[in-house]
Amino acid sequence: MYETHYHLKAKPFTLVPDPGFLYLGAKHKAALSLLEYGLANGAAFIVIAGEPGTGKTTLLNRLLDETRHPWTIGVLSNTHTGFRGLLPWIGTAFDLQLAGMSETDAFQKFSRFLEQERDAGRRVLLVVDEAQNMGPAMLEELRLLSNLNDGRRRSLQIVLSGQLGLQELLKGPGLVQLAQRIGVEYLLDSLSEEETIAYIAHRLEVAGRETLLFTTLAGRYVFRLSGGTPRLINQLCDHALVYGFASQAETITARIVLDAAAARDRHAMFPFKVAPESLKVSVTEVEEERSEVQTLTVLNGQSQRVVRLPHGADEQDPAALYDEAVALKKASQLKKAITLFDRLAERESWAVKALAQKGLCLKAMGRYEDAFLAMREAARLQPVTEEEGVAVRYLLARTLESQGLCDEAREVYVALDQGQRKYRDVSARLAQLQNKDQDGEPLDGEPVTRFAAFWRGCGQLFRGMQS
Repeated sequence: MYETHYHLKAKPFTLVPDPGFLYLGAKHKAALSLLEYGLANGAAFIVIAGEPGTGKTTLLNRLLDETRHPWTIGVLSNTHTGFRGLLPWIGTAFDLQLAGMSETDAFQKFSRFLEQERDAGRRVLLVVDEAQNMGPAMLEELRLLSNLNDGRRRSLQIVLSGQLGLQELLKGPGLVQLAQRIGVEYLLDSLSEEETIAYIAHRLEVAGRETLLFTTLAGRYVFRLSGGTPRLINQLCDHALVYGFASQAETITARIVLDAAAARDRHAMFPFKVAPESLKVSVTEVEEERSEVQTLTVLNGQSQRVVRLPHGADEQDPAALYDEAVALKKASQLKKAITLFDRLAERESWAVKALAQKGLCLKAMGRYEDAFLAMREAARLQPVTEEEGVAVRYLLARTLESQGLCDEAREVYVALDQGQRKYRDVSARLAQLQNKDQDGEPLDGEPVTRFAAFWRGCGQLFRGMQS
């Protein structure tokens, strides 16, 4: 009902676990990499657990969509301890008629099925959803089935997907042998505030939206209400779009989000993490959001002009091209912005600034490793001015530190401290790294793998490089 009004080709916040909408933030990207590793290396058991609605099924769908090896896949859902024998249900998942057969005959038929699939060059994968509902007896049946292999490679791989109780179940008595066969295990957490905002923008972009729709403050309130749980984010954002459409709003603000949440909270069986009525929008936040809405109105009104590039774009004035790319980035048209920054990176005098901005775009998309590589390349090149070079090297050092590469970060900080003794907080960061060497923990107690503090300073650092 709201798709046309908001220039969408599809509903962006459907509850269907569509892998095409999967947002690969740091947590989901790590989970996907580990799942891919487990499948590629023939792990007998792969376990993924998490709170309801964190995206486990969507992640598994993406994994199965992207696998290059031919698979025969069976999905076993709605498991419960009332199952009388697990093998007939597994047979149904693979279209095998095992019901009514003796346990021995059913086992032999399933064994022949695995041999046939192996001879045909196909791997067999059993996905057990809501596996926390299984009892120790059924898990032991799965372990015995995992023994079916030809001695050279595994004939059957099993993915156990479930809620947090699955981990406790697997730690129980009598399941030691199964636990020892778990090749990959990952606990999928909810999204952070920063990831929630990027998640919303990502799903809107996949659905066809070319400019930013939710204000930053609206994204923050979505996070506070949902706790970063993707399913709750989808529900709330979908309701907010309905409310926005009803009032013909061009931008979804925090007020719209809170009104939609309050209405849903009164009628829903499962409330949000925080009651909408308990969230108050301060006067300062209202003023900041009003300014952002005015900016978005201008950008959205100019979107058609911004995205249309002349045929000779490479010959376009580089300063104008850079401004155009920055405008695209501000409008959350990140892929288009990266395309322009890549073109600018081919020009020697613009390469450092363009690669640094590309890194910020990649970060906003949740592609942290690619963002780091872009920043590192920017720091490697010859800058146009000394100030530009110092800024990029500082940015690289913060990136290295945030990834836990403290020795490498220290080298960059030392070089900066020698040439720019009063540059930003270099001296303080060196002292903090020295303290980490002694205590193993940073002064403020934050783990070194956090990206948040580093990225928050990026915008201010590069605003001075946009002229």
